[in-house]
Order: sequence, then C-alpha cells, then structure tokens
Amino acid sequence: MSSKLQLTTLAVLVSAALPAQAALYKVVEVAPGVSGNEVYGTAIQPSVAGVNCFDSGASSATCEGYKLAGETRNRPDGFSYREEVPFAMDNSFGYIEDDYDGFEDYCFYQLGYATCEYWASDRWSSWRNETYSSNTPNSLAFIEGGTVVNGINTVINSISPAGAFIGNYAPLDKSSRNVPFTGNLTGTWKQGRQWSSDDAYSVGSVSSRTGIDGERYYYYSKPAVWNGTTLNAVKWAYDDQQNGDYYAQGSMRDLYVDKSVTPNKFYGVGYNNYKDQHMNATIFEGSITDLTNLSSVQINDAQVDISGDNIHSNSVATNINKNLVVVGQAKRSGGYPKNGAAANRLFVVANANTPNAHFLNSSDGSIFFDGAGGEMGGINNFNEIVGRIDSENHREYDGKQRRQRAFIYPYGTSAQGSVESRKAIFNGKAWLLDDLTNGGTESNNNNQYRIYDASDINDAGVISATAVKCSGGYDSTSHNAYCGDGNKDETVVAVKLVPISDDTQRSIQTRGYDSTATERKGAGLSFGALTILGLFGFMRKRIK
Repeated sequence: MSSKLQLTTLAVLVSAALPAQAALYKVVEVAPGVSGNEVYGTAIQPSVAGVNCFDSGASSATCEGYKLAGETRNRPDGFSYREEVPFAMDNSFGYIEDDYDGFEDYCFYQLGYATCEYWASDRWSSWRNETYSSNTPNSLAFIEGGTVVNGINTVINSISPAGAFIGNYAPLDKSSRNVPFTGNLTGTWKQGRQWSSDDAYSVGSVSSRTGIDGERYYYYSKPAVWNGTTLNAVKWAYDDQQNGDYYAQGSMRDLYVDKSVTPNKFYGVGYNNYKDQHMNATIFEGSITDLTNLSSVQINDAQVDISGDNIHSNSVATNINKNLVVVGQAKRSGGYPKNGAAANRLFVVANANTPNAHFLNSSDGSIFFDGAGGEMGGINNFNEIVGRIDSENHREYDGKQRRQRAFIYPYGTSAQGSVESRKAIFNGKAWLLDDLTNGGTESNNNNQYRIYDASDINDAGVISATAVKCSGGYDSTSHNAYCGDGNKDETVVAVKLVPISDDTQRSIQTRGYDSTATERKGAGLSFGALTILGLFGFMRKRIK
C-alpha cells in the first residue's frame, strides 16, 4: 500500500467566510523513528511551571524541546484500539459479530454516508487481519527523540509530568488486545486501558470477559484508578453487568486532584454505565481514601436519554483542568440527526460542580455552527481548548463526510481561571489553526502543512497535531491551494505547533481561497484520506 496520501476531500475546500486571523505558530515536523505509512501526533509533554512560550523571553530551545508522542498506521483500525467497545458505542458487540455486514450496517444506520461500502470494506479488512489472520503490527507508538513502544497495536493517549507514556498495547504474544503501560491487571480483569496520569494516580478502564473464555466478544468494563500500582475498579452508576444483549461499560479519561482540602478531593471525567446500559458522560468525585466508591454525576444535556428519546448514542467527558472546566463530546444518535448529520458534538462544562453541557455553536465563534461535528483534543490550565471541527456544513446523510480542521478556542473568563493576556493573543476568539500558521518569517516552512487535528496542548502553549504535508510547499498560502498543481502526493505527518515568542513577528495574515476547480488532477480518495477523517474518535451508538 502506498505511503502517500492522495486526496480530493481533505485539503481542497474548507468552509467559507472565515474572519481575519493571526499567525502565531511555527510548525515543527516530528520524525517517528518507526515505520508506518502515516504518522499522527497524539500528545505533548507537560510544560515546566511558569513557562509561557508566547513570552518574548521564552527560550526557543525549551519550547521546541517539549516532546511529542505519536503513532503510525499502515491501515485504519478495525475499531479503535483506544475504545472499550466497537465504535465507542456497540456494548452488545453486535456490529463486529456480524463481520463485514456489521461494519456496513453501522455506517448505514449511524453515519448515513453514501460511501458505506467503501467505508466498511476498509475497516473490515483491518479487523479481519487482527481477528482471523496474522495480526501484523499496525499502530506503532513513539516518543519524540527515539523512545519506541513495543507491541502489535499501540496507542499513547498522554505523557505524564515525569515523562511516562500513558496508553495501552497488544503484547507481541497476542495474549490480550489491550494492556496498560503502567499499573497492573489483577483478579479477573483481562484488559486495561489508560488515558491520563499525574504520576501519583493514573486513570482508564479495566475489562473482563463474560461467557466462554477466549471468546473475542462480550466484554464489560469499569472505570479505573491506579494509585501507584494499586488498581481501584470504580463502581458503576447503575450496577447491572448485563441487561439483555448489552454489557455495562465505564471509562475514566482524565483527572484532577484538589490538594487544598484534607483528605485530597479526587475529580475524574469520562463515562459510566447508567440505566438501560447507557454510556453517559460523567464527572467522578470523591476522596482519595476511597477510590472504588467515587460518586458518578452525569453531565446534563449530554446524556443518551433526553425527555424519553435517545437523542444521543453515547457521550464522554474527555478532559478536566485545575479550574474544573470539563470538555467532552456527545454523538448525535443515527435516528436523530440534526442539520443533516448525526454529528459528534463538542461541549464544555464551565464548572465540574455544576455539570451542565454547553455545546459549541456560533455564539462561541464563527468556526462553530449548530450541529457541527468534531473531536475534543484537550484543554490546558489557561482554558485553551484544542481539537478538530467540521469546516463545512453540507449534509452527511446520503452524502459524504464533512471535511474537518484543527482549532483552538481560548475559553471562559478570568473568574473561570482564564488569563486575559493569553486570551488577547487570540483576540479572545476561536480560530482554525491553519489561519494561525500563515505569514511572517515562518511562512515558507509553514506553507508545507495544513493542520487537520490538534490532540493536546500544554500550559506553555505547545500543541501536538497531525497535518497533511505538501513537501516544498503548497502552490499558494490559500486554504484550498493545490500541491504541485494537484499532481504531487501529500503525506500525513505528526507535527507540533510552537508559539512564536517575538510579538513583532506575529503578524495578521489570513489564508484566502483560490478560485480553482474543486477537484484535484489525478487525485484519489486513499485509505489515508478516510483514516485521517475518522481515526481517533468514534463516538457512535445504536438506538435501543
């Protein structure tokens, strides 16, 4: 399979009529040190306290030195190596039990694309390799600078303050699909995933089989907290391991420990199991002295069942910061599309103690619109949120996937922990990151890249991301510029976005739009184009 990305849909058009934006970042490409057709940036090393890479006195060596974690792919995941259940929603395991037909059914009923045969074939072939064939290594993970993580299918979700990589892998002996890098699995727990760590505590999930031992289906899972190496499986919000064909699931994705009170108060975010086996975005709270009995509070307006209808298929809170701002996403159910799409909508909770979801929309900036889909990447302690968002708003049902682009959103007020001097750098607005990498002394280098996904951001302002690259530069600086008049191949690469510290070099130069045809010469929709459009976040669930 070619390692190149030839595409018509990812780098041609983005949504129209964007406002003027500022060039703030230098794009630094990161070599993976491992083989793979495509390379993705998944996490950035936490920054040293007090370092702000936007400050004029910031050291470029320090700011460019924050390490990026990433992964390669030779083919798309059959279903995500990160998720407890297929497509982050199939807690009956019915879709993958039906093999190819199940993949196509999922796409047809929950995504609605006109291209479901291609979509299903691409992912089914990968799942078949893992399940029935050789299970050759697909996802190889690395930390910038040479650290390579061994395993068959390996993911890194974050880097701890001490530099430990946090994630999971499939052992080379194929004894399990997912084992956490740190912490242990005890008792009946057969699988484990980890998402975040402050070095004292790590969070994720543990899973175990039900039914015939060795059966690849029918796992239940619980949210998990590791206190050092001690595993604490957190109770379900609704304690029902199995309800008909559905199995209880839970997962914790991030944490914050409030050390100002005694005993310290623990906050976790993720999702938990609720009545009818619904997987709802959850804030976990309690004392560090009793981690198995943390309380579970679902986030209002992001839950599956709203007024008796399963409006969402499931939802998850992905990150929390020291200001207790929580971010997450809720997948619109396939039976309840909005504005022509069953989108994965992004939300913010202003304070974990008042868990109400605010879905990002045009009131938060012109890059958002009602019904837009995307993926949350992360939030730092300055309330700077990164991720990716739909950059066009055509119908996806009976049509094609919307194009997406990476964004940053400086959220909130000083009362919510935001720092006005940092917000002012962004004019207090949300931007597509492509418009913050244009112009100035870095223009020629940056014009080789269009930023697709932003997966993490540290307090210094450095961002881990994934970009599409045209080596040597696109034909113009426009959003829809060709690569070699449409005849050159583009590649998927891991990059970090490093703030430009010299404010005299931070100019406002908006990317424009070329008046060209919307089809590239000789371009085709490769596996990579589809992979990059959907690799990291499947928040999909069948209506019950």
